Amino acid sequence: MSSLSLSLLDLGIIAPGQNGAEVLAQTFRMAKLADQLGYERLWLAEHHEAHFSWAAPEMMLAALAQATQRIGLGSAAVLLPLYSPLAVAENYRGLSALSGGRVVLGVCGGVPADPVALAALTGTVEPPGIITKQFADKLAALLRYLDGDFPEGHRFAHAATPCFAERPPLWIMGSGFGTAELAAKSAASYAYSLFHRASTQDAAITSAYKRHYGEYQGGADKAKIAIALSCVCAETDDIAQAQKQQVESWIGATMRVNISGTPASCRDQILAIQERYDAENIIIYHMWHLEERKRAAIVALAELFQLQTEW
Repeated sequence: MSSLSLSLLDLGIIAPGQNGAEVLAQTFRMAKLADQLGYERLWLAEHHEAHFSWAAPEMMLAALAQATQRIGLGSAAVLLPLYSPLAVAENYRGLSALSGGRVVLGVCGGVPADPVALAALTGTVEPPGIITKQFADKLAALLRYLDGDFPEGHRFAHAATPCFAERPPLWIMGSGFGTAELAAKSAASYAYSLFHRASTQDAAITSAYKRHYGEYQGGADKAKIAIALSCVCAETDDIAQAQKQQVESWIGATMRVNISGTPASCRDQILAIQERYDAENIIIYHMWHLEERKRAAIVALAELFQLQTEW
């Protein structure tokens, strides 16, 4: 287990009957707990629907950087086709400076499915398929602004402002062969989602990422894979199964529960997934809307995996 690190994902979903402000407060409490327990990173998602407690993760990452001491923080993920690559580079170089280099930049090619929200964000009425096709070009531009990859004397030859900040590591989040190859070509780390309904859960995709990384970068030694999975962890199988059925009734059209059971069972399932996908990190999305249940699961898995808490 020493070669595996664990991270957490928070979507900020406001479950039926919950208060949005309290969900925000729970995220801060979870971040502080994960910081103390030795989790590697807390990832925050970007969504623009009314049942989420934040839209863009940047403001949350800035605040959480001040509320925590050790844990890494990241976006999972910036919907890059919607934005100016320069603005994204500036935001995340700034977050890198504010966090002491603890913030990483995760991007993806997705856009909101809601046509009203999409039009409001882009200022156009172009369909999602047209907008997502801009991902590769915007990613290439983002890399130039992050790295200052311009001729000498160019306005951005020293990279995006703030120029003094450490360049945030880049992750690409995806669920297919195209994003895996694009991540490898960009020398970016790759996070493969198992819980989105569109995911085929195909280990050949992560294998392709490492193979392409070696081809494009002259070796795969720096290739990093994280697997994002959803989990319902509880003290008994019966409690876990009941929660699994409940959350799937809420989100069944968009997401799935990947693993469920007691902490020991979830640990064994996580280790099997690590081996199957040859991953260095597992990103866990705990599908609990009850804070005390989620906290108990986070603590139990930290203990079972013997996460490093000395820092």
